[in-house]
Formats: sequence, C-alpha cells, structure tokens
Amino acid sequence: MVIIPTEKRFDWKHPPIMLFLIVLTNVLVFFIYQQDDGEKIESAITHYEELEYFQTEWPVYLDYLESTDVPSSNIEDYQEMFDEGHRRQLVFYVLSDLRFFDYLNANWVSFQEPEKGDYWKDRKRIHQLFESTVLYGYGLKPKDLAVKNLISYQFLHGDALHLIGNMFFLVIFGFAVEAAIGHMRFLLFYLVTGIAGGVLFVMVNQYSPSALVGASGAISGVMAMYLGVFRLRKIEFFYWFFIFVGFIRAPALFVLPLYIANELYSYFTQLDSNIAFMAHTGGFISGAILILTAAMVSPKILNEEYLAEDEVESPLQQDLNKVYKALETFSFDRALSSLEDVISTYGPSFELLELKYKILRARAHNSNEADENEENVVQALISLLSLEKLNDAELLKVEKHWLSSHEAKEQMSNDAILQLGWRLSSLPSLSTSEQIFIMLYTRGIKNETLSHFARKLSVGFAEREHEAKRKKYDTAASEIYERCRRY
Repeated sequence: MVIIPTEKRFDWKHPPIMLFLIVLTNVLVFFIYQQDDGEKIESAITHYEELEYFQTEWPVYLDYLESTDVPSSNIEDYQEMFDEGHRRQLVFYVLSDLRFFDYLNANWVSFQEPEKGDYWKDRKRIHQLFESTVLYGYGLKPKDLAVKNLISYQFLHGDALHLIGNMFFLVIFGFAVEAAIGHMRFLLFYLVTGIAGGVLFVMVNQYSPSALVGASGAISGVMAMYLGVFRLRKIEFFYWFFIFVGFIRAPALFVLPLYIANELYSYFTQLDSNIAFMAHTGGFISGAILILTAAMVSPKILNEEYLAEDEVESPLQQDLNKVYKALETFSFDRALSSLEDVISTYGPSFELLELKYKILRARAHNSNEADENEENVVQALISLLSLEKLNDAELLKVEKHWLSSHEAKEQMSNDAILQLGWRLSSLPSLSTSEQIFIMLYTRGIKNETLSHFARKLSVGFAEREHEAKRKKYDTAASEIYERCRRY
C-alpha cells in the first residue's frame, strides 16, 4: 500500500533551505564517509570464516549472551539459527557485537584458542575492521547506546537504494512541512522525531547487536507532520493498492492511522524483515504529537496562507475522481460507466485506456460471467496496444502488457501487430520487435509492409552495432521485397 499526498507543488516562493541541507548531508555522508563500509565488513567476515574461528567462539558467544542477561528466548532463536545452518548470519551477529571482543579478552582462559593463524592478532584485526566502519562507529546500537548516535544514525544508510528511497519520501513530504512551520522549527522537529524513532527501536530491540541506520524514523515524523499541518483539510492523495491506482481527496489526519497501522502490522507479520518498523512508528507518533501540540499551544506557527493555497484541479481530474470514488467501494460497473464518459469527453489517452483495462480485469476476477468479461478484457487490451504517439515510458508499459497476454496476440490483426512492432522498435531493446517480426513471418505474412519492418530492424541493429543481426534483417527485407514484386 502506497499513499502519497499531491496537494502541494514545489514552490520557490517558499524555498526549503533546511530540507536541501539535510538531503545534501545524507548524500555526502554516504558517498564520502560510508563508501568503504561494505568492503570492510565483507573483508572481516571472509577472513573470520577462512580462519574457522566461528566453531571455537560460538559456545563462548552463548555464554556471553547469558552473562549479559539476554532473554533465553533470544538465545534459543540464535541456537535454532545455528541448528538450521545460518552460519554467515550468526558470524555477522558475533562480529557486530563489539562488546563480545572485550568478553573474549576477559575470559580467554576458559576456551581453547584456534590453531589457525595468530588468533589474538588476527581476531583483533577483524574486530578493528568492524569498529572502524562508520556504520558501527555512528549507527544506533541498542546494546551499546550512545546519546550522540541518536543523531548520527539519522544521516547514515545501508546502501544506495536505501538512501534514494528515503530521500525521495523526505522531499515529497518535507518541502511543504518546512514552508508551513518555518526553517529552524522544521530542522528541530526533524531531529526530535528521528530521536524518538530511534528510542522506540532500542526499546523493542534492546538485545540486538546490529546497528540501526537511516533517516526513515525522522522521515516518518515529517510524514506525520505533513498530515498534522493540514489536519482536517481535505487534500489530494495518490494511492496504489494492488492493481488500483489513482487519486482521492480525504481529510489529512484520517490517513495517519493507516500509516501507523501499516507499520505495526508489518512489524508483527514480517518477522524476518530488516526494516526498522518500530523506528517508523516512533517517528509517526512523535511527529503527530509535536505538530499538533505546537499548533494548539501557538496556532501562529503554521503558515495558514501557504496551507490555504488550494491546488486547482483540472476538469479531467475532477471527472476522474468519480471513477476513483466508485473504485473505493469496488463498484466496477459504475466506475466503468464514469470512465466511458471521461474517454468520450477527452479522447482515448494511454492513461484512460490502461485504467479501463485494469478495471475490466479486476471485474473479471470478481465475476461469475468469466467468458464475457475475459473477452472485454482482451478487447480493452487490444485498444491499449493499438494506441499511437506514445512516449517511451508508455511504450515500455505497452511492451509489458503485450508480453503478458497470449489472448491479445491471438486476436489482434496482423496489421495491428506489425504496427505495434514498428512502434516498439524505438525502445532501447529490439527484442520484442524482433519477436513480433518472427511471429508474423512464421504466420506467412510476407508483404511489402513486413519488408519495410525488416529494414527498420536492420537499421536499428546497425545503430546498436549488432552487425550479424543487421545483415540478417537487411537480407530478409530484400528477400521479402523481391518476393512481393514477383507475386
């Protein structure tokens, strides 16, 4: 489930100075300071495994856990992982638990040192590799909590995708919140919600040796603040729920329980996930409390003039809202009727025909009249595949639809299929266009139009420096053309 507000557009009359600095800091920290972390951790784990130290240290680690009052249920989980052969994950836990190395030094007489390598020298080097990473130096470690790390962990990320995802949501929500409450208050609230998210994470994961990193706790706080500044105003949201995609208008605060419920549900059902759902939940709750309390104590902190700047909906969007409202109650027939009116008024655009196809497909899955509904689905898809003058993003979606539907391939006319292949030949990959050519050729279609299509493929492969296929389709074009002249 994805619900993103689209009420406000980026506006340089309200420059998001702090938002820009926060994003820049996150990016610089990741690409300048964290770039070696992955290599260091992998090197430490690999060296540890090569020296076969795990077998010796594992019983000692279990004793260590018992000595630090770790609940027996946690120890049993570790032992179960050991029995199931998850050694590499356990190696990571052992090495990332930095206090365990101190325990080894204090209890070295109680276990037999491994024979491979120079144990204490090598073990110290492995420990120092973990200790020298930014991740474990400044990440939030529940078993070794430091106040400074409640701030620093917010600016660290596990990988590039983690960073990009977080920064996307921060920008989407952050610029409007900063414009509404001011620069310094935005920065302060951002850090406080990040701290709150970290504290809740530590409270429910107090025995975890792993380090929490990421801005998602603070970003969850910003998301809650966005809803808090708009409160009961009806604002526009983009939603994506399974196959349903569209826009709705709803009171902002009504969405907040959905966010929190989704995080709690994920926490209790996705037990193996490495996502910090409790950090998100802590951020949501603290962000809502902060902004609502601040607005009650001092209503003037909100820029009401900015919040009252309504985005004007286009007539098309207003008409589409009728379709989306019908979909909210799974009234597929009413949604289709409203959509047909929209198509009649504005013409058959890609967006509208794709929506029609998705609604028909959803109705077919929820109807007993399978044959009739499936035929309607296929015809809607054929209409979508036959659209011309599409951009590259739309062509990629068309290609995906074509590849996934056997029925459309059977029912589309050869001319329509050839035209589709011609349009898809403008995409970076010619594989689908080539498949379409082979399909038509196999069907015995060897007319002049197919000759031109073969020539188009030959030019396309030449541009992509694929000489063998260039020659193949150049020859095919000539042969088909000569055949047409003879017969």
